[in-house]
Amino acid sequence: MKFEFKGKRIGKGLALAAAVGLCLTLSGCYIPPEEISAGTQDMTIGSNSLPFDPIPSQAPTQAPTQAPTQKPTDVPGVSQPTINWDNWGNTGVPSAATNTPAGNTGSNVIQVVTQKPTNTPAPATPTPTSSSLRNGSSGSEVRAVQQRLKTLGYLSGSADGDFGDATEAAVIAFQKANGLTPDGVVGKATLNKLNSNSAVSAKNSGSSTSKATPKPTQKPASKPTATPKTEGVYLEVGSSGSKVKTLQQRLIDLGYLKGTPDGEYGGVTQAAVKSFQERSNLWADGVAGPNTLEKLYSSSARKASSAVAHIGGTLEEGHNGEAVRILQRRLKELGYYDGSIDGDYGTGTVEAVKAFQKANGLKADGKAGTATMNKLFEEDLVKESEVKDTNGTVSSTGYVTLREGDDSDAVRKLQKALKELGYYSGSVDGSYGSGTVNAVMAFQRMNDLTVDGTAGPQTQRALYGTSSNINYSTLREGDSGSAVTNLQYTLYELGYYDGKIDGDYGDTTKDAVRAFQIQNNLSPVDGVAGNKTLQKLYSSSAKSATSANTDFDTLRPGAKGSAVIELQEALKQLGYLKSITGEYDDATKAAVKLFQQYNGLTADGVAGAQTQQKLYSDNAKAYTGN
Repeated sequence: MKFEFKGKRIGKGLALAAAVGLCLTLSGCYIPPEEISAGTQDMTIGSNSLPFDPIPSQAPTQAPTQAPTQKPTDVPGVSQPTINWDNWGNTGVPSAATNTPAGNTGSNVIQVVTQKPTNTPAPATPTPTSSSLRNGSSGSEVRAVQQRLKTLGYLSGSADGDFGDATEAAVIAFQKANGLTPDGVVGKATLNKLNSNSAVSAKNSGSSTSKATPKPTQKPASKPTATPKTEGVYLEVGSSGSKVKTLQQRLIDLGYLKGTPDGEYGGVTQAAVKSFQERSNLWADGVAGPNTLEKLYSSSARKASSAVAHIGGTLEEGHNGEAVRILQRRLKELGYYDGSIDGDYGTGTVEAVKAFQKANGLKADGKAGTATMNKLFEEDLVKESEVKDTNGTVSSTGYVTLREGDDSDAVRKLQKALKELGYYSGSVDGSYGSGTVNAVMAFQRMNDLTVDGTAGPQTQRALYGTSSNINYSTLREGDSGSAVTNLQYTLYELGYYDGKIDGDYGDTTKDAVRAFQIQNNLSPVDGVAGNKTLQKLYSSSAKSATSANTDFDTLRPGAKGSAVIELQEALKQLGYLKSITGEYDDATKAAVKLFQQYNGLTADGVAGAQTQQKLYSDNAKAYTGN
């Protein structure tokens, strides 16, 4: 009885052990190590075999050569397969979530296969807009950006349509203040922000508008030791100090300058910087900004074949050498010197220097000091050909501007003419005081001129009733100098020009000339100040911008020529037309009709006098697409 009881206990224990082992095996929770290597051996407990094989009968003929010794390492970013135990059967290892059996088969081998993560493609680099504006760009789009930057207080000076270092610095300052990438390029994001009502002005930005520049697209191969800092540095006429002195020394080392650095950025230094920029294919504006400085101080900086100017010290009679030759060459270019460029500062050079000094308001002592040398290389100077007149008041480009504070025979002549016409009641003493200012303003008001009390070329022509018989040299975009300055001032007096009177013929000047040509019935309307345009401009019969003009010829479908081109250009600038063909085609007719609708005119598609008058006015409405 006791034996029987013991036997039952042993039997129950064996049965329980077998059941546990079977559960563990079937559930995958436990695989005895010896079975991994044994392959097809039966599971045993002690000396008793289980009464059945827990693994399906289709077993592999060959056991795996090596069992996994540890859990496979997780691969970042790749989810591990989920085993589907419902698929356990005669086909081998259970598959992952797809329920597809694995390729290997076996009675007791379970493999978890890891996968290498697939390469995630890098995000695409944003493509810049094709209409991005940057340093070196020009045109009406640049001018519009400049005008907006001026309105927001980031840019001073003229909105001339030329994207130079100053405009780039203003764009960077705007971008910094408005949370944009400060790269100095006006792309879509910058333009949208610039034209939005939420644009932060310079006044409200609370940040410095210090100038900066984008990194150059290509770094120089190497730099000299102790290279001066260039990022954010802008040196121009009027700058002074150690940075200017270092700049001048570098220009001397490269052969663009002769003399001794003085740390003052004048016309001489500007001329040398311009020469370097031109030789280095940089924007030649005479301003030493970050790009210019980085190139200048690099080991790849190009050397000059000859110096363009002399700096430091005074040249005078008896001196000789390369510095004198530079002086003589410049005086010859300006028409003051007709002798040989021999490097000897003799009587001829002295007289030439005196003539230049007298014409440009300097002390006429015949010595070429700092003031004289700087003036020689400035753009706003008077050439010898511009002072050929018996009374000294008119030049080949028109009357010399007279203003408050002047004291000369020309002022006396002005006072006399004003007195004869009843505008002036003071003494004719040649001193341009407040009485003369008031008289000039009264005259300008009666003659439809800009009322500022300054007697510019057009004010004097209207006063003296003269017209010019001079054959003028053509002035066009890209030109510079006193002839352009005179042109700009005359256009300003007549109400066509509102930019900076700087002697640079840019887009703003070109547009003013075109407006003058339209108002005065001149053709072609091309913005080029040729002899015919200048003859009219410098005459007392020149029409001002505010004069009524009803002389426009009606343009209609089928018309061709310069008048149609001008019409199309104006329509394109306002957004009504895409291309200029010179022919009044269907697209032009549709554009005219749309313009008329937007501007409250009879929409017949014919460009009559009223339509053209509105189109060329300052208050013409642009097409907004609405």
